[in-house]
Amino acid sequence: MKKNIILMALAFAGLVACEQSVPYEPGAPMDVNGPNVYFSNTNSTAFVLASDATEFEIAVIRDNAGSALSVPLEGLCAIEGLFDVPATVEFPSGVDSVNVKIGISDKIEMFETYTLTLNVPEEYTHAYAQQNVVPSYTGKIIKEDYAPAIKGLFYDYFWEQTAWDAVIEYSPILETYRLRNPWQNGGDDFTFTWDGAEAVKMGKSAYNTGLVHPSYGAVTANVIASATKYVHFEAGELLPVLPDACDAFQFHFQWKVSAGSFGEYPEFFIVTERL
Repeated sequence: MKKNIILMALAFAGLVACEQSVPYEPGAPMDVNGPNVYFSNTNSTAFVLASDATEFEIAVIRDNAGSALSVPLEGLCAIEGLFDVPATVEFPSGVDSVNVKIGISDKIEMFETYTLTLNVPEEYTHAYAQQNVVPSYTGKIIKEDYAPAIKGLFYDYFWEQTAWDAVIEYSPILETYRLRNPWQNGGDDFTFTWDGAEAVKMGKSAYNTGLVHPSYGAVTANVIASATKYVHFEAGELLPVLPDACDAFQFHFQWKVSAGSFGEYPEFFIVTERL
């Protein structure tokens, strides 16, 4: 027992000695007169790029537009070689904001989402100051070939009972149509195939609408496949939204909340122009 106590005491003394052997080195003080370089709050955090895009731009700002300044720039991505990030950000004399071009490799796969992070070294920032800007940027980048194909009106028959301008896009690669953010509140995009006649097949069986009922919470739209189709309306059948005869995509759903269902009701995309 006595031997164990002696060994423990020696081990503790060794730990103390190790801790005391590491000198404390304070960080460099913040230069309040420094350039304070940061990324603009107006930068998009989700770049959707065309299939032939070779670059995109990120805005970088400094507080003091004095003499010319070269600032190191670090780019980080989980997969190397996808993005060509310049080694520095170059501010000409008297300029406080520049756009940095980020090159895109042909190794990027279509419809895959990649994350890119950019950092400015601490010595070029006001790292310890309270401010609403940051010397770091993280964005999502995706390449796709969706392009506008059909203009029209999205008629929200179930929730708002009103209509607004919308555009259906088409991807030749996927042979798929897309209606982005149909309820204009961050819900799921509609993706679907269409045979050019009546048959419409939705890409999902249920959609997060982004709609929130004041009593029952989030609203989910479950697809009724048999009633989802391309239809024709005679003049007056879609009053008061549209008095004329028209064609429309009819998206039929069962509307569900945690407490149950509101029943089955359609939503419509009224076609006004094919692009």
